[in-house]
This record gives sequence, C-alpha cells and structure tokens, in this order.
Amino acid sequence: MHPAPLLTDLPALTAEECAFWAAQVLALRPHWTRRDANLPFYTLGLAAYLDAVKGDPLLGGQQAYHHKVLRQQNNKLLQTHFAPLLERCCAALAQWSGQPAACVGEQAALPGFHIHLPHPVFAQAVASRHVDLQFKQVFGLAQPEPGQVLTLTLPVSMPSGAGLTLWPGPEPVFHPYHLGQLTLHSGLVPHQAVLHPRSEQVPRIMMQCHALLQGEAWSVYW
Repeated sequence: MHPAPLLTDLPALTAEECAFWAAQVLALRPHWTRRDANLPFYTLGLAAYLDAVKGDPLLGGQQAYHHKVLRQQNNKLLQTHFAPLLERCCAALAQWSGQPAACVGEQAALPGFHIHLPHPVFAQAVASRHVDLQFKQVFGLAQPEPGQVLTLTLPVSMPSGAGLTLWPGPEPVFHPYHLGQLTLHSGLVPHQAVLHPRSEQVPRIMMQCHALLQGEAWSVYW
C-alpha cells in the first residue's frame, strides 16, 4: 500500500475527453442541485459532506444521502451517463496503488461533480478550509489509518489558476490542478479549494471522489 500522499497527479483524460464529459455534465443541468442561495455553486450527485449531515423535512427528517430510493436514483443517473468515466478513475487508482478499486453504489453515493459557474466572488477565498472525514458519515464504524483514505479530484473543465491549497505545516502549499489529471491526496491534511482566481468565463467542473481501503480493495464513493 502506498503511504498517504501529500499530493499526486495521475494522467486520466485527454483534453478532448474532458470536453466530452464536461458537455455531459452541462447537458444534465436539470439534475443539478443548487448548493448556495446566492452563488452559482451546484453539484451533480449526492455528496456525503452536504447530504449526510442534516435531515430533510420533506423526507421526514431523514438525510437525503441515506434515503435508499433517492440514493438509488442518484446512482442510476450517474451510472447511466458516466460509467466509463467512473471506471477510468477506479482504474487509475488501482494502477497507482496496486490494489483493486471499485465504486460502491449499494451502500454509498457514486462519485459526482462540483460545478462552479463563473462569478466574481469565486476569485476570493470563499471555499472552506477543512479535512475530509466523509468516511465517518458513510461507513460508520470505520477507523482507517491515514494511508487508507484518499480524496480524488478530476477537472474536466476549469479556469486557469484553479487548484488546492494545503497546510501540511504552518505554511500553506499551493498545488495547481491540471485538466484531465486526477489529483489524489489523503484528505486529512487541512486544505482549501482555489476556485476561480481569474476572470475567465469557463465553468469549473470537477469530478469528486473519496476512497476507503476496506480489506485489500478501495471502495470509491462521494
């Protein structure tokens, strides 16, 4: 097993493939979920950090993420439109780690997308500084070692300068994202997304995944 990386980039998609998948996301706009009342921030798919943290009154107080029917509908949509992309991400992780990787659609939401449409506010440091502990919301009693959890981000459309700032120590480290490259890190180092630092009319569309090593195989989810 690889040690928990600070950051690793893995080639995953060509520029032409990125354009294809970005167009697929844009075509599914009726299925996006708005995540901010004032800013054009959306997701395509259920995300544990958003949908497994509070109950929905329309679901009788149940969390959307753990509502079996909603999660099945979510996963069917993503599987129908993005199965080859999901497989590509799992294959890249498996090749890098030397251990099998697969999406776990029965017990978790499939990887989906963060979508930030161009807006001047996104040039500021508006994203939260955080660590990724979603495995607690999805897998309950799991107590993984640092090398057994990963966060993966795959840009399919992005403005120049987008990236990730991490705090492995007192001083921040900035890592630029690259179109079509799967960026992989433990998620346990405090980090903050750099969303849209330049005034470009380019949507920021990132496929977002997490992975938990269970036994000898990676379970990939969002």
